Amino acid sequence: MTEEGSDIASPSDRTTPTIEAEGVVVRYGDIVALDNLSLKVSKGAVGLIGPNGAGKSTLIKSVLGLITPQAGTIKVCGLDSVTDRMLIRDMVGYMPEHDCLIETMTAVELVSYMGGLAGMSKDDAMPRSHEVLDFVGLGEERYRPIGTYSTGMKQRAKLAQAIVHDPAILFLDEPTNGMDPIGREEMLDLISRIASTNKSVLVSSHILQDVEKICQDVIIVNGGIAIVQGDINTLLSQAKGRYRLKARGPPDSIKAFLQQLKGQYEIITVSEDFGQVTVVLINEGGSNGIFDRASLSGVQIRSYVPDRITLEEVFITSVKEGSR
Repeated sequence: MTEEGSDIASPSDRTTPTIEAEGVVVRYGDIVALDNLSLKVSKGAVGLIGPNGAGKSTLIKSVLGLITPQAGTIKVCGLDSVTDRMLIRDMVGYMPEHDCLIETMTAVELVSYMGGLAGMSKDDAMPRSHEVLDFVGLGEERYRPIGTYSTGMKQRAKLAQAIVHDPAILFLDEPTNGMDPIGREEMLDLISRIASTNKSVLVSSHILQDVEKICQDVIIVNGGIAIVQGDINTLLSQAKGRYRLKARGPPDSIKAFLQQLKGQYEIITVSEDFGQVTVVLINEGGSNGIFDRASLSGVQIRSYVPDRITLEEVFITSVKEGSR
């Protein structure tokens, strides 16, 4: 929370960055972990993705002031990551990927303890712990030792300890790791609800479908550089002339139709299921030629609509191009 008269910026919309890095360089001996990295993180859910060793962990440590860059600056809500590192850490919650929980503690004991480490008084930490455990769905299990929890329950406990002190910024590292499909959906819903409360939530995950589902912005880091950053819907709508076509017809007619398409258009994917073929193709001209070919082949087109690329495709393409 920000006290009246504080110098800490309190941006009211997604256009004002909460984290802003400019020309950041971090070296470990001869290894360059961050190479003149610049980026901006706004409020809401932001995906932070990249290959292993891309520099994501170094970036987080630099934001928290755990590492001092050799060059460049990082501002967090107007605070300097080097000179104001302790103030910044008070504003940040962290959900690690690895198992960090004290298994002999109950969830309410652990979460209140973490609240105390974040500077909360005991009188504030305990009731707040009950509140966040109810929020993450552990209200009925709060008095059980964490060692008896399932993987999904441990993930919820890790989220609870990250938000107990009501941080302005959250770093979530692989938040759905090891969860079953239902638990995963529930975790994503919790993250979306947190992100909607005027906070910055950085989600680092190898499950790109999760990032695509809940994040408004995405940052792709590779080789210590932010190679892609921006609004995720804009990024996924940049496939010029890309369409998804669905058609039905006898097998021989479908085969002939596909042969004609392959001779005229760039085909991205083809899949067939129960007598229906789905084709993703590039067509920068009109659609008349496609419908004419379907008619001549005896095929019925059921739909023909613009197709979005996936975040996985953006990621793979960007990393490959950045590695050249």
